[in-house]
Amino acid sequence: MHSHAKPRPYENQARLARWLGFDRNPLRRGTDRVEAALRLVMIILVVVAVPAASVAAGRWAYHYALHRAQVQRTVDHQVTAVLLRDAPATGTPDPYTSVSTTWVPARWQLSGQPPRTGEVLAVAGARKGSTVRTWIDPVGAVTDPPMDHRVVVGNVWLAVMMTCLVSWVLLLAAWTLTRRVFERRRLRAWEAEWRASGPLWSGHRS
Repeated sequence: MHSHAKPRPYENQARLARWLGFDRNPLRRGTDRVEAALRLVMIILVVVAVPAASVAAGRWAYHYALHRAQVQRTVDHQVTAVLLRDAPATGTPDPYTSVSTTWVPARWQLSGQPPRTGEVLAVAGARKGSTVRTWIDPVGAVTDPPMDHRVVVGNVWLAVMMTCLVSWVLLLAAWTLTRRVFERRRLRAWEAEWRASGPLWSGHRS
């Protein structure tokens, strides 16, 4: 009958020690010990370095987004634009709200500058002559509004996820290449040992 007894704690520790190369096995080669050390380094990188890098990337993205939004609010201006025609009844739904918006020709004017015309983003179904608030750049052209909190949070999460993904891919690729190098070295070592000891076992002499 087969025993279904669960492995004891010390057995699990012994297996973990063998996998990490800390079991002091006298049969281990130098390449085996180096590979075990590199395996431990990879584990530390995955557990410690990758999360730390992701947090650092998130903080950088957060501060960069805040700085960019502050610069936009300092350089750009918000003006009132008058719609020159009725907005279409249907538009593109906002990803964060249920409001549909569409681009409509409008006119606006900065203080001390001649009137300008162009397309502005308005609520679908807005009537001709109604007004909308829009952002313009220093030369008077329509520009994107400064990033709000939702966009900032989205950029932070994107930076964190991309950092994790790229780090994992690089570590996996590096570990795969390292394993191949060690496997080739072990194979060459085994072939050299067999050429040296094979004749002793087979009785043949070159």
